[in-house]
Amino acid sequence: MKWIFALRYLLSRSSHSIINIIAGISVVSVAVPVAAMVILLSVFNGFESLVLNMYADVDADVEIRCVASGDTSHIMEPNDENLCAITSIEGVSSASFAIEHLALAEYGSRQCVVRVRGVDERYFDVLPMDDYAVQGTTEVRLGEIERAVVSRDAASALGLYTTFGAQLKLYSLGSGQIGSVLPLRGVHSEHVEVGGIVRSTNIFQQTILLPLSTAQRLFGRERANVVFVGVKQGASPTAVTAQLRELTGKGVRVETRDEKNTVFYTVMRYEKWGIFFVSILVLIIASLSIIGTVIMLIVEKRDEQPALYAMGADEDFVRGIFVREGLLVSAIGGGVGLVLGVGITLAQQHLGLVRLPAGFMVEAYPVELQWLDVAIVFVTMIVVAWAVSLIATSTMIKTKRRKCDA
Repeated sequence: MKWIFALRYLLSRSSHSIINIIAGISVVSVAVPVAAMVILLSVFNGFESLVLNMYADVDADVEIRCVASGDTSHIMEPNDENLCAITSIEGVSSASFAIEHLALAEYGSRQCVVRVRGVDERYFDVLPMDDYAVQGTTEVRLGEIERAVVSRDAASALGLYTTFGAQLKLYSLGSGQIGSVLPLRGVHSEHVEVGGIVRSTNIFQQTILLPLSTAQRLFGRERANVVFVGVKQGASPTAVTAQLRELTGKGVRVETRDEKNTVFYTVMRYEKWGIFFVSILVLIIASLSIIGTVIMLIVEKRDEQPALYAMGADEDFVRGIFVREGLLVSAIGGGVGLVLGVGITLAQQHLGLVRLPAGFMVEAYPVELQWLDVAIVFVTMIVVAWAVSLIATSTMIKTKRRKCDA
């Protein structure tokens, strides 16, 4: 019944033009921030997906790494038996043994400290990096030729601007055993041809990829100190991690990508919802125009209120009518805003209307619509409209009732 009265009052032809103007302004003032909220949340979703996809190519789904205090786990031996044990776990698609250590790289007259990652032939099954190549290719072995793939920041530090005929010299302390008479006898070095330069990321920076056999000679060790594990699409990395921990035992740390980058992902989510709450404040301020619309409707319909009271209506019933007036105005504005926000987001998501300058990883501004965000925005808008309408009606209806009683 309250909704019927509210709809009748809102659509009544006897309403003055000034009320219609105020109601139209209220609709627009609600529609704009609602559309902005949908677009902003979609933008953050787009960047989050872009970062996650970017890291998926350079950071494994699950990583098994030797802890600093020990290197005792049997699983770190790079052999077929351990490979079969890892890949036989449900949800695992592939695995790659690797050796990671710091080394000194030299090219011409320049030197810099780099992180060397020696990888086997299955590495690019776990971490496909073909799209990251800036020059050359990402292959670390061409037939019998062992090659290096250098991150762009490391190449810049070394003054390496072309892969054509480039040769790197790498130095390490091997096993770390330095003789007292000949202190350099523990130093190992390797010459390696540069096969490609790849883009740098927060995960993959100041890094050089080598074949596993080259890294074994360079660092004087056979055992791997890290295993990169790929997870099948649809499988749970957390479940795979739990099974790997049972398999590996002590001496290693098994983590998913999210566990390794917990702080980074948490900050991204906080930024998204921080912007959301700022948008709520804008919506609340914009929704204050609904107060004017409701008050004007109460004043216009003051002559009809005694009739409602005579028919048995109480203050709560009359107040409920005008609260629903505010909700209707807000629902119209929110509906328009949702249609605009969803439409603009889908157009950008599928058509790429807003382009980015050349040199970026993607051509169009990344957005991703999530219907849960749309539902959250809609519910938030309704709650704000209800609160604002309640504030507008509570004082006005009481005042009118007292005047009628007098």
